[in-house]
Amino acid sequence: MKILLTGGAICPFDHSRRCIQSGYLGIKDGRIAFVSKQPPDSFKPDRVIDCQGDLILPGFINCHTHLAENLFKGLMEEVNFEGLFYTTLFRWESLLDPEMVYWGSMAGALDALRCGVTTVADMYHHATATAEAVSEIGLRGYIGQKILGFSLEKPPCPTKHGINYNFDFSAFSDQLEEAVKFATTRRGAAGGRITTCITPHATNTLNREMFVEIANRAEADGLNIHLHLAQMESEREAIQAREGMGCVEFLEDVGLLERPALGAHAIFVDEREIEILRRHHVSISHNPVPNARDAAAVAPISKMRERGITVGLGTDAFEMNMLQTARFAALINRVQTGQPDYLPAYDVLAMATIKGAKALGLDNEIGSLEPGKRADVTVFDMRRLNTQPARAPIKDLLYYGDVSNVRTVIVDGKVLFDAGEFTTVDVAKVKRMFLRSCSILEDRLYHN
Repeated sequence: MKILLTGGAICPFDHSRRCIQSGYLGIKDGRIAFVSKQPPDSFKPDRVIDCQGDLILPGFINCHTHLAENLFKGLMEEVNFEGLFYTTLFRWESLLDPEMVYWGSMAGALDALRCGVTTVADMYHHATATAEAVSEIGLRGYIGQKILGFSLEKPPCPTKHGINYNFDFSAFSDQLEEAVKFATTRRGAAGGRITTCITPHATNTLNREMFVEIANRAEADGLNIHLHLAQMESEREAIQAREGMGCVEFLEDVGLLERPALGAHAIFVDEREIEILRRHHVSISHNPVPNARDAAAVAPISKMRERGITVGLGTDAFEMNMLQTARFAALINRVQTGQPDYLPAYDVLAMATIKGAKALGLDNEIGSLEPGKRADVTVFDMRRLNTQPARAPIKDLLYYGDVSNVRTVIVDGKVLFDAGEFTTVDVAKVKRMFLRSCSILEDRLYHN
């Protein structure tokens, strides 16, 4: 199918940093055919979308999320996250089944589209269910099955001497085999929209022997890595006590950084570890909104970016609002650096698009609007009052835009969201089944 977007301001986020006023974007067979001031005479579209007054960008790329954790929305706000993490969350997750994860992921995927997101990097339990949901909705996914160093039936617990992680190599081995099977059998699914990876949970929730085994399997099967990295102070303290080094140093020591890796959060890292990240070309997902919600420190991304480390943006759990994430990233990092012009609008939106694609190793296919790349496109209506008079569309979108400005979302050349309507699924059914799954979860929480 051929689609022509006409008359909008197009910011491709390519190497030129240009913005084409009143431009034309052609899509053919799922790929971008051209971006220009005038369409070629030979291009005969099946559908024309009038984008006058709109801003056309690459689709947002959410570098770190857990779609199915929508099931826990309303249960984990305004709490001590670190305390909840060790005493409650893993026990809660043991109550989930594949059907619940599927409907939680369906709800999260629809929310992603509503927010202009076209790619999600997800790590969670029952990853096959998440991959099925992402595939059905039509999103692009970078997905892994979560691996822990213990059984969810016997999770970590706090003691007067610290955290007892209840490490269980047998339980770990079963999870590793399941994760590798998922990654090797599902990669390239949904016409290439599903990319897989291997996802150990965090540096402190597996031990050295387990990480060595993961590193060996990742190398043997050609799998990239996605994990939580130095997310909490207790994580850093645990690795320091256990290994006598920082979280990043530990990952280098066990060989995990020999494969392309994406670290989520990276809050508690020092200068030496930032250099290790640079040397191994590790990418980082900056997740400023959930980190602020949990009263964590601000990740030192200014220092990472100075070293040339690729930094994308993620929302983590419960929401998909990447525009809010980008805006908050700019503002909170200005507070941290003391520079009112730090992370200007173009640069922070690049983190949500082309830098996010690079963080996932997918920048040859997505992240910018260039001929030959997959047609993942989000159109923003800049005629709404909140973004008028739209003198500088990129700045207006970042500082004043919201999800109401998302007009059209295209993934792989297919229109999935248009004028407030989803095109691929029965939204009423998704909502009904999602709420049913939430009710089942609540029943299990209070009767187990």
